Amino acid sequence: MNRRHFLKTTALLPVALSYSELSAHLQTSRLSASMWTYLWDFADEGYDTVFGHLRENGLTEVSLAATYHAGRFLAPHNPKRKVIFLEDGRISFQPNLSRYGRIKPLVHSLIEEGHSLATVRHHAERYGMRTNAWVVCCHNTPLGTAYPDIACRNVFGDPLPHNLCPSNDDLRAYLRSLVVDVASHGVGRIELEALQFQGYTHGFHHERDGIPLTTAMRFLLGLCFCPACEQRACTEGIDFDDVRRFTRSTLEKLFRNPSPVNEQFKTLSDLPAAIFDPYHKWRKNVVVSLMQELKEALVKEKLTDVQLRPLVSIDPLARTMVGIEPVRVAGFTGGILVPAYVKDGEVLRGPLLELLDLIRQAELILGFHVGLPESGGKAEFLSRVQTARELGVDKFNFYNYGFIPLEHLRWIREGLS
Repeated sequence: MNRRHFLKTTALLPVALSYSELSAHLQTSRLSASMWTYLWDFADEGYDTVFGHLRENGLTEVSLAATYHAGRFLAPHNPKRKVIFLEDGRISFQPNLSRYGRIKPLVHSLIEEGHSLATVRHHAERYGMRTNAWVVCCHNTPLGTAYPDIACRNVFGDPLPHNLCPSNDDLRAYLRSLVVDVASHGVGRIELEALQFQGYTHGFHHERDGIPLTTAMRFLLGLCFCPACEQRACTEGIDFDDVRRFTRSTLEKLFRNPSPVNEQFKTLSDLPAAIFDPYHKWRKNVVVSLMQELKEALVKEKLTDVQLRPLVSIDPLARTMVGIEPVRVAGFTGGILVPAYVKDGEVLRGPLLELLDLIRQAELILGFHVGLPESGGKAEFLSRVQTARELGVDKFNFYNYGFIPLEHLRWIREGLS
């Protein structure tokens, strides 16, 4: 029985499965469900409490943020604090520093208190659950500040320290070391977020613009013109100066009088194809080659049992904006993880079918919001899960344990049933 036929069959199972029935069903099916978590979830609530909540609601795996960026999070069921300010760019495991070159990772303070990826994995095994590592790659402000040469630079030479450039050889070496270091902790898969060109609008504090920006203008503002990009582009025959001249002159016109420029260039398709079609292809080559390097690093260290699953947007425009090509990336890794942050199942159906058709036999893991307002609500959430299962998707990630009321965990159990 193929996975699509199996999932269509299981979609007809009764909704009100008991915990024991659901657990038995998950053990005998291909269905897997992982919850994105942070180290402080376990440190603050207790390992047994968190894993108890996850298991009784049908989760089979946990995806721990092994490295993450800045943030201010509301934590509704955290017993120690309700507002959490994150330690920016820190890793949640004890690193093997001998693996790293010039760039060294920054370690989270909870490591000194005895909490780590290894501790989470130990407790996950007690509950019969697999541990995955969630790794943020090219989005790290402390590293971009400490090592300014690895940060992206816009066409005016301004550094974007929260955006690390995937063209940079030192950053690529760091990410190879990081992935091998994480894999050595015995995780099932490594979920690679932000393995791409980040762009202009992506996660810095108190972002302000002052003028309206179309999609095309945001794209131009986020392009990287650092020496590493110039060298790689010129090696592949890209007219980098042509891209630079157009980008700078267009943005200077925008700054003088936004309306005409925004009207002329609304989306990426409005940009001159002769300049940007080869450029888009080159950027995708950069990301694919980095993905290939990470895979080869695992092979070299004989860590091939660990899966690599890059996060790939369900939106084709978003994929072009950041230089992601799902077919080639999935070809190297064997699968992708797709955050499907849409409101309901019918909106999801078309883009999901397109992606399934593109990647063919590669694995597709689907990520869903469970919190509000992003999830839309219970009905919308269940609609998305049902649509995905009708189309043969049997692997899910859910965002995010610490953010959501515990009541919403029951949505997951109902959807999986």
